[in-house]
Amino acid sequence: MRAAAWLLAGAIAASGCATVPPVTDGLDLAARRMRIAALPGWEMRGRIAVDTGERAFQARFRWLQQPPSLLLSVRGPFGAGSFEIDGSEDALTLRARGEQWLLMDPETELSALFGWWLPVGSLDSWLVGFPDEAFEARISLEDGRLAALEQRLWTIEYLEYRLYGGVLVPGAIAMRHGPLELRLTVDAWDPLERALNSAAAHQHNTRGIPGWGVAKR
Repeated sequence: MRAAAWLLAGAIAASGCATVPPVTDGLDLAARRMRIAALPGWEMRGRIAVDTGERAFQARFRWLQQPPSLLLSVRGPFGAGSFEIDGSEDALTLRARGEQWLLMDPETELSALFGWWLPVGSLDSWLVGFPDEAFEARISLEDGRLAALEQRLWTIEYLEYRLYGGVLVPGAIAMRHGPLELRLTVDAWDPLERALNSAAAHQHNTRGIPGWGVAKR
């Protein structure tokens, strides 16, 4: 009996020390990029926390990607700091505080309005765990997925991945540019077929746009 008890205790201890294998979709980075690129689009929803070093801001976000178009909406508590961006990488419309801006040079103009450098043309790649192929990058891979990325003066860490529809998508992302820090927590990711169903229920509520810091490109 005593020997059996020792064996049982040893098995329990061993199981407690066992390494949990990382979640995987069986794809390497290139194959995963091809699978997501083959989709007609996707939708990501979650939460964002912004820290400029001088002030902090939290909100919920929604990104709908339907190439070549995108829709980004951010909703702060009680409508504070809320805005919406839609259009293409070549021409975006920003709505906030009941006003509207047409941006023909989106990255430069949007960065000026926000007060910090926002490479919006790369975000569709970064959000789903890939570097932007149009720019040089330093990357770190782990288990066939992007663990860290330095590109366009931003540093991105992928803190967690989750399986959505059989493909790995980031579940938590930390982004830094100078004193600016963004942390995104992904609550849901859907391919376009499901994303369009929820888009029908989307309502505009664009009141306020925060000044989040100083742009440094």
